[in-house]
Amino acid sequence: MTLDGPITRAVTGTVGSNAARLRHVGWATLIALVLAASQFLHPIDMAIWTLQSRTAQKAVSGDIVFLEVDPSVTDADLPSKRRELTNVLESLRQNGAEKTYIDLIFDGQPTSPADWELVRAAAQLGRNLAFVNRIDVALGGSHKEVRTSSWLTGQNDIVLAPNSSKWPNTIFDMPTAFKTATGTTSTLAADLAGTPTTAQFVPIDYAFLRSTVPAVQTDDFLALDPEDQRLMVEGKRVIISALRGATTDDLSVPTQHAAPPSYVSIYAAETIKRGGLFLAPALPITALVALTLGLVGLLPSARGRLAGYGIVTGSLLAAMFASSALELRVEASYPILLIAVFVIVRSRARWAARAAELDPDTGLPTLRALSRQLRSKSGLRGHVVVAKLHSYENILKTLNTAQRATYIQKLCERLRIGDSKLTVYVDGQHLAWLIKEDEEAKLVDHLEGLRAIFAAPVPVDQNSIDVGITFGAARIKPGSPERCLAAALAASEETTEAFDPVKVASDAASDDSLWDLSLRARIDAAMEAGEVFCVYQPKMNLGTRTPIGVEALVRWDDPERGSIPPLHFVMQCEKAGRIEYLTRYVLQSACSAANLLHFRGHRITMSVNISATLLSDMRIVGIVRNVLQATGLDPNFLMLEITETSRIRDLQVARKVMKALKSLGTSLSMDDFGVGAANFEALQALPFDEIKIDRQFVSRALTSPKSRAITASIVSLGADARISVVAEGAETEADLQMLREIGCRHVQGYAFARPMPLTNLLTFMEKAESGTSSAII
Repeated sequence: MTLDGPITRAVTGTVGSNAARLRHVGWATLIALVLAASQFLHPIDMAIWTLQSRTAQKAVSGDIVFLEVDPSVTDADLPSKRRELTNVLESLRQNGAEKTYIDLIFDGQPTSPADWELVRAAAQLGRNLAFVNRIDVALGGSHKEVRTSSWLTGQNDIVLAPNSSKWPNTIFDMPTAFKTATGTTSTLAADLAGTPTTAQFVPIDYAFLRSTVPAVQTDDFLALDPEDQRLMVEGKRVIISALRGATTDDLSVPTQHAAPPSYVSIYAAETIKRGGLFLAPALPITALVALTLGLVGLLPSARGRLAGYGIVTGSLLAAMFASSALELRVEASYPILLIAVFVIVRSRARWAARAAELDPDTGLPTLRALSRQLRSKSGLRGHVVVAKLHSYENILKTLNTAQRATYIQKLCERLRIGDSKLTVYVDGQHLAWLIKEDEEAKLVDHLEGLRAIFAAPVPVDQNSIDVGITFGAARIKPGSPERCLAAALAASEETTEAFDPVKVASDAASDDSLWDLSLRARIDAAMEAGEVFCVYQPKMNLGTRTPIGVEALVRWDDPERGSIPPLHFVMQCEKAGRIEYLTRYVLQSACSAANLLHFRGHRITMSVNISATLLSDMRIVGIVRNVLQATGLDPNFLMLEITETSRIRDLQVARKVMKALKSLGTSLSMDDFGVGAANFEALQALPFDEIKIDRQFVSRALTSPKSRAITASIVSLGADARISVVAEGAETEADLQMLREIGCRHVQGYAFARPMPLTNLLTFMEKAESGTSSAII
């Protein structure tokens, strides 16, 4: 008979809101960009590029030939090896090699005829021969150049090849030239390519197949017949070098550590010949991924968002592995980090939200979790049932926390007698669950039967606790299932143990009544989601037509109902016991706005409404003090407007509270003066600095002599009592003229400006102070 299941989305409105998702994207982006600016993840990018190079295997041009020589050729004590090198150079000259590069270091002095034979062979090649000197490119390296002795290089060309004396002995960007003591010298890669380039660095594409590089050992090359030698090297550039192991500082080719170090320059040259790699740098890619995640986060559907996040991640991974074939290098580590941080932040927020929707004492889900369950699941049928525990205040007084938890758990066990898998949601004195029964008569019979189960006391430790329980229920309606929880709560509040223990909310109940109940449950979430916000209406000097202050007015723009009248939701805040929270929220927003106005040079007061019901104790003083300290606003620029003074129960207590508020440096204003029998008594008894004439007198003053007389008398009263007077509700120039005639100096109303957002207020202030403002913004 029950309808139940896991809470698929046990997350608060804050975690599930667009603002929360955008905030999480912002944090992830900030972390990724900071690390990108510091190159912290560059080693990870290098690993990714290495992996990319293995996914696309390319053939080289074949224009560069590698001749492998024994590394002992540089040993002056082995003249036979140098004669072999001399023979290779002579063969390359005779067979038309375009240019030859000796990627070996010959130091010391000539000691044998073989050395001079090598010198003569090199001289015959002239500029068609280049010796490769080495230079350290490791981070923190000295960049000291290691040279072949000048007795050998003579008039031949000199090019430079990088070495790396530090891990990881791998580079992904090849310089095209180095600045040395003798000037700017081209690198081996740039010279090998034979293609002019203006780039200072060339990304190296390691996706070339090593097997496609023409390569042969020098002794095998010399053993070829002359025609084969010619076919192999004619019109090509030839590198003569040794295998790895000649020096520990040699660079290595990623995933090809057995490849000769010269292959790094060969791959760089082949990259240049193919037009180079297009670099997709980290910052714009990270920004693009962040923007895309933000846009996906705005999608209304959870499934749509999940699919969108998957597409973003998949596209990034696909770009990583397709980039090599597309001649593209992607710095992917930072956008990957962004996505990873976003996932971690979202997961942590969801975990925290789930924890927040569990009752800390019993571990049971709360009514907030039930509300989320109702909202997230479609096709639900049946009723929501809310059980109210009567005399619960006595339970709170009598039992400690552990005993209360045991008491609630035992009540839930009784509810599960018919269904052991029933999920019960708790919130103080209320227990709630879902039930499939559609027929109201059968539902009532079922709940009456449950009451009989609770007739016996509940044993807790050594005590037996009587249970007073009644039930309220509401049908789950398609389109707005979460509203039925508010209706069931309202029905349970109308029950009595003696006369009406079970009540089912009528389907014909007013939607507005249900909405009011829903408002009370949604107030906190609405403030956290930014649905509740402040607008600002200027108070003007009627003579100079310049602003003297601003009043902060609270608004609620609900996604479903649109704009909710302030008086309506403020009343619901009072009923829900959240008026202090709303007051603190508005004070915080208004004081921050005042600071911005002052920063822009507009040194005017900020007025905030304070409900007269808050003057019953000193808590409001602490709220105001804390907000002033948090925002740093000068209290002399804060005016507190006390609303509905007729609701003040104890004028003596209120006077003490108001004096404490004034001691903070704030000013006090009586709002809506003239309405309610207690206004004159309150004005006489309480320390107000300002009174505001209610708009009903100002709006009727042109047509009603009585209203005009009342308005004029209040202005005169303020002047005699030396209290500032502000007329509210002036909507036309005729109203303004009437107020001038009766001597009112300060006005607030549509005749000057409507309530407006802070950005519009800043514009209004600029125009007003320059004398160019127009009425009704």
